[in-house]
Amino acid sequence: MNEERNSVIGQELQNARLDKGLSLDDIQQSTKIQKRYLAAIENGQFDQLPGAFYERAFVRQYASAVGLDVTEFMQNHDIQTQTVEPDLSGARVDSDNVTRAGMHQVEESTAEKTRQMLPKILIGVAVVAIIGIIWALVASFAGSAKQENTTSSVSVTTSSVSVTTSKVSSSASSDAEKSSTDASKESAAKSSSASSEKKDKDAVDLGAGQATGNTVNYGTVKAPANKELTLNLKTTGASWIQVSDASGAVLWNGTLQANGNQDVKIPATVPGVRVSIGNAAATAVSLDGKSVDLMANNATVWNLAMTFAR
Repeated sequence: MNEERNSVIGQELQNARLDKGLSLDDIQQSTKIQKRYLAAIENGQFDQLPGAFYERAFVRQYASAVGLDVTEFMQNHDIQTQTVEPDLSGARVDSDNVTRAGMHQVEESTAEKTRQMLPKILIGVAVVAIIGIIWALVASFAGSAKQENTTSSVSVTTSSVSVTTSKVSSSASSDAEKSSTDASKESAAKSSSASSEKKDKDAVDLGAGQATGNTVNYGTVKAPANKELTLNLKTTGASWIQVSDASGAVLWNGTLQANGNQDVKIPATVPGVRVSIGNAAATAVSLDGKSVDLMANNATVWNLAMTFAR
């Protein structure tokens, strides 16, 4: 964009803002664009913006915020609107949801790593305990079967009376085995039912989402208590993404290139998350295998908020 056209664009946007009785703080609140970038746009100083991609994106959002016809405005000023692969390696969205240049990396603490490993350790202990119980049951059943076979052989070689007794004993043994088999089937059925109920209980239910402004909100996401969740991020093009918890603490941020795939672990103690996305059209999100509808409607900079009901 040349300086003369930049100045005209900035002046028209400023006039539209003043006609609406809005301040730069109001525009920042609705678009999540930093105030100094908004001021730079109004002054025609587009060289103060992070890059060409953001020039188009910020102008589009500003025009929408002051009630202009975005498509007509962009066409009148010959601003390209087609999707461009942005260089987002130097961008970030801070915890106040304002877009800023520069990266912010957060290193996981030792305590955080230990807390993430704890569920895996508990699962390992549970598996060892189950194997021990199964081994004890098999050993006990094998011992009982061997003792019954020995008693039957002695009874057959003693006398006809013993033979009769052996038949009675064999019949009783058969009944006992049948009862044991029935009990095993009943136990297996109960175990299967309990497993099915546990699976349903552990499943995530996203509920209905609602898009407002540049954010889609899932206010009641049913999630299992005391279970770590996995948020999966996939991209078909370069996209800067940041995942924060309800307190604003950053769980993960970075730039995923085309065909990128990133899992973010959400501790069981976190009541909710917010995901800020720099290229929503190229980004797909899922929670514990459940696909999340971003409802972005071709928006570029987009936010996803989820509150967990455990």
